[in-house]
Amino acid sequence: MENNPAVANAKPAPAGADVSSVRDALRSTPAYSALRENLVEMLQGDAPASSAGVTAMLKSLLLNSQTNTTPDPKVELDPDMLYLRVTVGRGAAFISHLTPSNAPHQSSALTDLSLSLTFKGTRVTTSPVRSSMDPSFSGSVVFPLAASTPSDSQAWHNLITSTADKLHIACTSSPVTSKATHKSFAMIQKDLVATGSVDWRTSLISPEGGMIELKGSGGEGGFLVGGGGGTVFMKLELVQSQSDLTLPLTTDEIMRHITLNDQKELENARDFYLYARDWWRSFQEISNEHATREGVRIFAEDEQGTNRCVCTYVSPVKSGRLIDSPRHAARFVSLIPFERRSGVGGRRVDSWQSWHGFLSRGRGDVEDHACLLCSLLLGFGLSAYVVIGQAYDSSDGGDEQREHAWVCTITQGGDVTMIESLTGQRYEIAGGKAGPEDAANLPYATVSCVFNNTGFWANKNVDDGIAKVNWDLDNIKNWKTMDGEAIRVAPKTISNPATLIPCSSSTEVAEGLEKELQELIKSKREAAYGLSSQWDPELAYLLQPAIAAYENERLTGYSFGSDDFQNAVKNAVPERHCFKGLPLCFAHLDAGKIVAGIEGSDIGADILKSQGDAVKFALRVRVYGYAENTLAVWVMLAVKFLPKGE
Repeated sequence: MENNPAVANAKPAPAGADVSSVRDALRSTPAYSALRENLVEMLQGDAPASSAGVTAMLKSLLLNSQTNTTPDPKVELDPDMLYLRVTVGRGAAFISHLTPSNAPHQSSALTDLSLSLTFKGTRVTTSPVRSSMDPSFSGSVVFPLAASTPSDSQAWHNLITSTADKLHIACTSSPVTSKATHKSFAMIQKDLVATGSVDWRTSLISPEGGMIELKGSGGEGGFLVGGGGGTVFMKLELVQSQSDLTLPLTTDEIMRHITLNDQKELENARDFYLYARDWWRSFQEISNEHATREGVRIFAEDEQGTNRCVCTYVSPVKSGRLIDSPRHAARFVSLIPFERRSGVGGRRVDSWQSWHGFLSRGRGDVEDHACLLCSLLLGFGLSAYVVIGQAYDSSDGGDEQREHAWVCTITQGGDVTMIESLTGQRYEIAGGKAGPEDAANLPYATVSCVFNNTGFWANKNVDDGIAKVNWDLDNIKNWKTMDGEAIRVAPKTISNPATLIPCSSSTEVAEGLEKELQELIKSKREAAYGLSSQWDPELAYLLQPAIAAYENERLTGYSFGSDDFQNAVKNAVPERHCFKGLPLCFAHLDAGKIVAGIEGSDIGADILKSQGDAVKFALRVRVYGYAENTLAVWVMLAVKFLPKGE
């Protein structure tokens, strides 16, 4: 074994120190990492028969070294509550995200890996570590488990049998940033590398921790060796603030409860599949058209490759003080980037993401947006549903249709509001039935089914065109309904939706982006047209009310405040001078792409080429931050000048 300076230079523990002190001293240096590397090499060989005890001791030390964490900052614990502490250690066999060194057309940019953990409504993310096959994850977090610590055997039995929640894990990769800038504020779009889960009750039977297997994500991760995911060391333990815990149940008793719960989940999955199969057969028997109808989506594959009832992708989400209203919820979801996932060969990967995977990635497909928006609207107390059907393909402007998902709400009076989750656009249908005029103004063509967390309804009309849909879901003539109890027991993707993460302050972000854009626009005019640029801060300030009006219009659908802006501009622009302005909204902070967006607009290109006397430019950036650091970035570029010859 080579002499390792990290081990040789480790600070000795004080004389008489206990094991805990020695461990803390070692963790203050790279000693554990070095020991682990040397022990792995040593234990790969055949140990002498007489050294079984030494080998066991070394393996124990190796297991401890895998946590490789520094003590966490002190967390103030409620003296009455019971908590679950999760300590994360090294990963192994993370291969799906690595790019072969000789692969053509692949970016050489460095990436980081991080773990997002969610348990019983709380979500945290570990600090990023450099991507590798064996990433050095570290850290620990404390999750609330129960409002009080069980006081006797019966109370422990009730907790173990009634609380079968799992700790859900999502591993993501993201580009390495060289330094913190205003761009690091935005919701980072990541790649979902792998996901997995572990029952919290393993903390009662394996207090020393162990390796948790994660499954590769992306719909095609299963084609890779070992599922393309990886494994990560995790140690789960129960903690309380006052004293050590004493468990009155044996390991065998606890294991029996876990096994029974797993068996029950498998039985529920089987029972729901058999029920859904019979339900679908009876739907097909309605008519020949129903026998071949597509779009009635009962199941959808999640990021782990498991087919689940679509109703389990929706669950009421209460955002606390982060989202003010249902309209703010629609605006928030519309700002999350849309990405139609495709696999090898360009075909669409037809998989849905749990809300945890969706928010961890920071982007998703149309079904992900619709399910999240529906969940938020349910949290606000609305009768909200996800709609699956056909929409007109706006890319070609014709009558081509494609499968689509959107959201609708239905009032007790029967009025229906369609909400496009990708844009936040609202379409009102009074009385619950779209007439020919209403249907002509809708981007949707057909309706196959609707669902939420408690129900599933398939459209029984022979003609499934949206103009023929009667939105009274209790009308059995028009809708075939699934049994609510069957849906209730169907295995869920994640049992408890977590609260959303608050957004950071956006003022400094707007100021930083504004300065960057001014420099780029100045350089662009000089390089492309040989023109200089002068900025007018007074005029720029007057642009702010216009931006506020535009954002309010996106939220409410109504425009107000424009009169004040127009009057202020008239006062600021001298007689015979021209004024031109262009407002644009983005969901990112990439200054280069923003300038390209300005150039791509006829008005924007015209502003950039402005010439004349007393030419002055104005630029105002306003960043509206929503939950999860999702941004509405408004950029308004304006110019005032005296045309030549005036």
